[in-house]
Amino acid sequence: MIVSAHGISVDLHAASFALPFDDGEFGTGATGRMPPGGAFLTITEYRPRKGLVPGRGLFAPHAIPLPIPRARFRPNQLLVARRGQRGYQHFFTESGRPFCLYAVIHEPRLGAARADVGVVNDVLKSLSIERR
Repeated sequence: MIVSAHGISVDLHAASFALPFDDGEFGTGATGRMPPGGAFLTITEYRPRKGLVPGRGLFAPHAIPLPIPRARFRPNQLLVARRGQRGYQHFFTESGRPFCLYAVIHEPRLGAARADVGVVNDVLKSLSIERR
């Protein structure tokens, strides 16, 4: 199924757990209920304004570096630190538009279900962003 709106489209093939209907931009509610082996991602668009210039500073990268290796997910990248969770943040500009990619995986202990980082990468490979 391809989801498309506001000049952004992404091909969604799988979800690793049910998402709440009403949640914040960075999925604080969803990640609070994420099961072991779960993966979550969101892409948030920012509005250019004084101090936020697409393609500059924090938003200088012009792509998401794919594939994202599991080793890039770290506990210190989480919005809300939770046992067993590791996060990945990447600010970038695509088609002149500034975004933040935020992804979380849940791997509570050695030998437990491993979060499927491949699902995150597959969804991101299908991402298409048009210029406004």
